[in-house]
Amino acid sequence: MIPELVTFDCAQTIIQVRWTVEGFARDCAQHVGIDLPDEAYSDYRRAYFERLPEFLALNLRRDPAEGAEFWRRLAGDWLERHGLSRHKATALWEASERLGFGPDSILFSPYADVVPCLDQLKTMGVRVAVVSNWDYSLHRVLGMFGLHERFELVLASLEEGVEKPDPRLFEICLDRLGVSPDRALHVGDDPIDDLGGATAAGMRALLIDRERDQSGDRVLASLTHLPEAFAWTR
Repeated sequence: MIPELVTFDCAQTIIQVRWTVEGFARDCAQHVGIDLPDEAYSDYRRAYFERLPEFLALNLRRDPAEGAEFWRRLAGDWLERHGLSRHKATALWEASERLGFGPDSILFSPYADVVPCLDQLKTMGVRVAVVSNWDYSLHRVLGMFGLHERFELVLASLEEGVEKPDPRLFEICLDRLGVSPDRALHVGDDPIDDLGGATAAGMRALLIDRERDQSGDRVLASLTHLPEAFAWTR
């Protein structure tokens, strides 16, 4: 049965993500000529998780400017603890913008099968949305590659205050788009967050695993195989 709506996870489903807290801090620091020992980046990661409640709260307010200030303040405090001027935080922030969200991003790249898949679904009259465990930057990342406008709705879990596999994130999507669960299908890379969460919401679901040689058994080797896979989820 062809679904009325297909929802997609983002990270490792439509966008390849290469990010860790300490790894990106190191990349940005090296980009501006800051040389610190390994333990400094472990400390940065620890400081981030200590402030995670603050970061979660600002996502609910959906204010990117507030988010930018959070990262600058975190960087400034971290630099001071390691004997450097907090004024270098501006340089770190600018490096993060170039390396993360610039045209040569080292963090994000779209998979080659995404646009062909979306074109196929559009031809079939299938509506599409994104349901992802992500922060407020989800909209910006999709926009970098001209993908945001391809989706009728983009839901970032941190903006909604609920994360997959909690079925409520899927239910929010279905409610806003006016689609019943039995008319929707979700595609993602995580058996728990995506397969488990979507099925708990009453949706059909498929996994994407590009390491496979061929699609089958409710697992896609390529998103371009999605239309033919609709028959697996009757």
